[in-house]
Amino acid sequence: MEMPTRAYWQKLIISGNILEIYDYEDPIRLGHKRKKRKQGVNRKPKIPPSEIESEYAEFEEFKKESKNNFSMRRTKSNIVRLINTNPELKVFVTLTFDDKKLSDGSFTDIDKCNLIFTNFIKRLKRQYPNLRYLAVPEFQSDYYYHSKIKKEYGGNIHYHLLCNLPYVANEILSKIWGHGFVNINNIRHVSRVGLYVAKYIGKALFDGRLFGKKKVFSSRQLLKPEIIISGRRVRDYISNLKSPPELVVDKFYRSDYNGKVRYRLLKNE
Repeated sequence: MEMPTRAYWQKLIISGNILEIYDYEDPIRLGHKRKKRKQGVNRKPKIPPSEIESEYAEFEEFKKESKNNFSMRRTKSNIVRLINTNPELKVFVTLTFDDKKLSDGSFTDIDKCNLIFTNFIKRLKRQYPNLRYLAVPEFQSDYYYHSKIKKEYGGNIHYHLLCNLPYVANEILSKIWGHGFVNINNIRHVSRVGLYVAKYIGKALFDGRLFGKKKVFSSRQLLKPEIIISGRRVRDYISNLKSPPELVVDKFYRSDYNGKVRYRLLKNE
């Protein structure tokens, strides 16, 4: 009987034909809570307290920003993996809001727009019960393109929707959406759909107006990437492939908790 893994030094993430391997200098321990480092309490400060408070506030702001940036990068990576794992998502739709529908700035309110989008998905599912999708919101520019005049309420929100819709006329989808312009782009010819979509959604995830708000919508039926955390199982999986995978990326970086980390991205034909 195989003993449960309590710690691991290697992790493999499988998303479609993309393999990602992480090798950790220090192990990741399952069920282990990281302890905060104790701060010295008996040391006398060598600088005025006011400056200490100022530096502490700046440090806390830096930590918060770093944490947010890390969270956004992780979210973006998870989106790319989810797309790679679901190759049937080949229709890329942009849904926009028309100011003429409402002129009170509601289309710049993320909570109101998310509710409108959720209701749209419900209507779309009634038409296409097998719908699978992944979507993210994004703010348009705060300035009009030609005049460069600042908009009264700021830029409207629009949605990037990747889905498995069959052929549907733009007019039909616009009617179901009912709030503005719709653009449908078939990307069946794109080989790396995850990276293709990532360039559209990357800047959207880092928008400060979306912090603390729902930023990713997806079907529950989407397949999830497979994760293997045992070094032996990782080696067995690689050795059982029909042909050796192509090494695309091989780099090192340093983690505060796991020391030196080697990251490899491989493509399995």
